[in-house]
Amino acid sequence: MMAAAFATLKTDAPELVRSHSPLQPAKMSTVNTQVGEPLENLRALDQAFVSIVDYVSPAVVHIKTMSNSGADEDGRRIGTVSGQGSGVIFRPDGWIITNDHVVNGFDKVTVVLNDGRELQGTVRRANDPTIDIAVVKIDGDQFPTARLADSNKIRSGQYAIAIGSPFGFENSVTIGHISGLGRSNAVTDMVQGTRSYSDLLQTDAPINPGNSGGPLANIDGEVVGINTSIYSGNGGNMGIGFAIPSNQARLIAEMLIEKGKIVRGYLGVLPENLKEFEKKKLKVEKGAILREVPSDGPGATAGLKPSDIVTRVGDVDVVTHVDLRNAMLKYGPGTTVEVNYLRNGLARTAKIKVAEPPSLVARAPESSGSPDDMPKRLREFFGNPDRSMPRLFESEPEGKDVPPLREGKARLGVSVGSISDADRKQFHIPADVTGVVVKAVEPDSVAAKLGMETGDVIQTLGSKPIKTPEDLIKAMADVKWGDTRQLKVSRFSESGRMDQDRPVTFK
Repeated sequence: MMAAAFATLKTDAPELVRSHSPLQPAKMSTVNTQVGEPLENLRALDQAFVSIVDYVSPAVVHIKTMSNSGADEDGRRIGTVSGQGSGVIFRPDGWIITNDHVVNGFDKVTVVLNDGRELQGTVRRANDPTIDIAVVKIDGDQFPTARLADSNKIRSGQYAIAIGSPFGFENSVTIGHISGLGRSNAVTDMVQGTRSYSDLLQTDAPINPGNSGGPLANIDGEVVGINTSIYSGNGGNMGIGFAIPSNQARLIAEMLIEKGKIVRGYLGVLPENLKEFEKKKLKVEKGAILREVPSDGPGATAGLKPSDIVTRVGDVDVVTHVDLRNAMLKYGPGTTVEVNYLRNGLARTAKIKVAEPPSLVARAPESSGSPDDMPKRLREFFGNPDRSMPRLFESEPEGKDVPPLREGKARLGVSVGSISDADRKQFHIPADVTGVVVKAVEPDSVAAKLGMETGDVIQTLGSKPIKTPEDLIKAMADVKWGDTRQLKVSRFSESGRMDQDRPVTFK
């Protein structure tokens, strides 16, 4: 529809007004005509962008978040912690797609509509560190919506328009292009810790803090992606931003609305996209090639081997490795699924019982512009080579330079609060568990390096039990940089509990 409007605008653009003075030579009229034609085209293009923004903007929202966080371990009282981001209404009954990192860990979510109305939102999250899509519901109906595009049809070089609330400036618009496909990136955010992403859209449309969760639109006024992260050395835009493709965002959003949660299965394979030379050599056009098949996984048990090319999982046609990963969102643990694959050019079939995902203790990769740069130690998780599962209390990698110890009072680098009923429900914390719940984790802090995340429960520090924020303040009072203390932290989920109780050196 918008493409047609663009063509109409191009045709109906006002003509350039030319002034013909009797003192001007006749040949100047020819010059003006030559200049006028490209100006008419530019005006048509200019008006087309205005029309696209007018079409999409009513569905774009500003999301403001707030939480009562208690205090940090330095004794500093924090009455509230607030944040902000963007979102896009994709259903007229008030369902909004945004980033999980925009709403995760906050008690109150306020949605500011394009027309200025402020409504309270209810959040539904995946509770999965690899999924940065959440949905927010606002009461009402007949809300303006944006149409989600088929992101499989996106090509590098196409126009890209980002709309959102960077730094709180509502209804901000930036224009650029799709500058890359299939990117991977690792991002540290204040709440979740380090998140890793795969199969992102890359854009040079300026994206800044506050754009997260907002739409990246094409020239048809369709949402091709949900703006998620930036590649930056200073926290600001440097010409490389990333968005979650609309197909992936739609899949997660609809599952959250329908089921209320995301359950992921595990095949025990590392799939990757076929490279162009491999397609020609193997004479195949689609599928995901298995680079690794751990011997103790369901895939190996069923007979899958490295270099097999998976073409179908159940009723999911596998064109790329993302299709294989998404199949595990459809076929959960305990399901027996038929997997079609090619080996040495011959078609084969295996029936595999899908397992529970393993709990990994892994360090998230450094930021990267290429999926091939993801470290191998994260690749055993099915379909997501850059999965960042709980990194609780990991060790520093061998060979890494250790910075000199700092002096004075040490800091853990967390904001904590007493465990509320809402916290217990959101983070699956049993009623008999005592401690303080982590509300936020500072980047590059001791806590961040340990892999602590929002929702973790700190139970003891040294020999002192931690039951209130004040207990943590007192326990940290005599800790200096270089000291070692025993630290017990627990993490809960629907599938169980993970405890870590070990000495930690503050450095």
